[in-house]
Amino acid sequence: RKAPTRKNGGTQMRCRGALCALAIVAALGGADASQAARDQKWLGKLSTKARNLRSALETAPRRDLSEHEAALSEEEEELLKEEAEEEIIMLKWATVIGIAALGATFILGFLAESIHLHWLPEAAIGVLVGMFASGLALMAHSDGLLEKEKFDFEFFMIWLLPPIIFEAGFNMNVQAFIANLCPTAFFAFIGTFASTFVVGGLVWWFGQMGLCYPLGMLAALTFGSLISATDPVTVLAVFQALGVKIDLFSMVFGESVLNDAVAIVLSRTLLSFNNPENPVDAEHILGAGKLFLIIFIGSLLIGAVGGILSSLTFKLLDLRHHDEMLYMEAALSFVFPWCAYFVAEASELSGIVSIMSCGMVMATYTRPNFSPRAVRLTARAYKVVALIAETFVFVYLGMATITFPIFTYTVWHFFFWATLACFVGRLHIYIGSFLTNCFRDATSKPPPISPAYSFVMWFSGLRGGVAFALASVSYVAGDFPSTCGGFDGDDERKQESPFCSDNEHNDSLAMMQATMLIACFTIFVFGGAITTICIYFDVLLEPKTARRISLL
Repeated sequence: RKAPTRKNGGTQMRCRGALCALAIVAALGGADASQAARDQKWLGKLSTKARNLRSALETAPRRDLSEHEAALSEEEEELLKEEAEEEIIMLKWATVIGIAALGATFILGFLAESIHLHWLPEAAIGVLVGMFASGLALMAHSDGLLEKEKFDFEFFMIWLLPPIIFEAGFNMNVQAFIANLCPTAFFAFIGTFASTFVVGGLVWWFGQMGLCYPLGMLAALTFGSLISATDPVTVLAVFQALGVKIDLFSMVFGESVLNDAVAIVLSRTLLSFNNPENPVDAEHILGAGKLFLIIFIGSLLIGAVGGILSSLTFKLLDLRHHDEMLYMEAALSFVFPWCAYFVAEASELSGIVSIMSCGMVMATYTRPNFSPRAVRLTARAYKVVALIAETFVFVYLGMATITFPIFTYTVWHFFFWATLACFVGRLHIYIGSFLTNCFRDATSKPPPISPAYSFVMWFSGLRGGVAFALASVSYVAGDFPSTCGGFDGDDERKQESPFCSDNEHNDSLAMMQATMLIACFTIFVFGGAITTICIYFDVLLEPKTARRISLL
């Protein structure tokens, strides 16, 4: 109930006084008749007045809650101001810690590389530094600081991922990407669809067999969709540092970027069936397929339009013949990809696909309209921004291991079996390679996909920020609040299962924990071993070629 106002409070007091007077008069029943007659007359008037006062109290207008809050005392206002100032201070300290962790990652990564510590890549160092930074805040019992360091989906998708994807598209070998478009599309679309149902089906079956925490079917498929996305940030960081061959890099990069869009759309589509009003039938499945095509094709077109507009702008301005406009030339190139990204996001499409498409179009048609100095400046400037963003992604992941309940009631058995399911889900790489080689021979360009390429692509299916971002959003939203959703309706199995003893656990938390653990496992183990694997299978560029590409 809303708090009474002062005016209403006065009315209430007068009404209570009148009722008390009635009680007192009623108690004086021994008075004489004449006095009783006079009292009866007075009592009638008083009773009428009391009824009027009660009616006024019930019908009096009350101010709403916002007006009541506006009338807070000076002490309460001062307290709110202090809390707001403290929150701003915590945000500034969290920013300082994040920037310091970024610098520490660069320094430690350089030192590790200088002593040839290949089994500890810079991505893993970033995760460790992030864990250390948040661990200090945890030991200091600074809840406000931990809250500011928590992984935020919007921050990741708006400020960290776009510069990474655009730089990769802008500086990549577009010709190699186009030449390998068919196998890349197979891996990214058909492969990710297949992996979603393979991984989701396996983790659901493992749960039903009693081997791990039992997810519900819809939760298992949603988990399969988000964990099937190979993270472009992780892949690019490792492969660019190593300098792998162009054909291999283009296929792995293309798959990792495109299947992010597939994973996002698939998880969004599967979550739409979490509503009882949306049954799983042919109509809704066809609607989901239509939605996917709209999102992907629309995003490609927005990015392509942005790239074409940039090409026309630079061609008409003819800035390449104005040396004094070098920095303005580079700054102007920033406008088009980010406009394309936010137009796609505002249209509820995929900004990732859009900015990648824009980067590739700009690399093909806009770059020839740059001056030679602008070509070098833009390539290096975007590389610097992307390096900062991708390094902070790993720091951010490390912080998330502390700021989220990753190690509270951890589902270790589920993590183990889900990792095994991910290995099986990546086998579509060999199927796609076999089908591609049916249309290639030794004289074709590009050549057939070798067994070495197939194994490296299977091995490089690292998980990271994108998968965890999707899982954390589902956890925060509470999409799957059931405990042991795979045993819903079977209370006896829930009571017997050792994985269902804690009622505070739920399917969304299990998905988030497993996603983070799989991301850390692939970054540390697979990312640490990828250098040895690439050297063993001889898929690295010659040092001179790698240096020339990196200094484009």
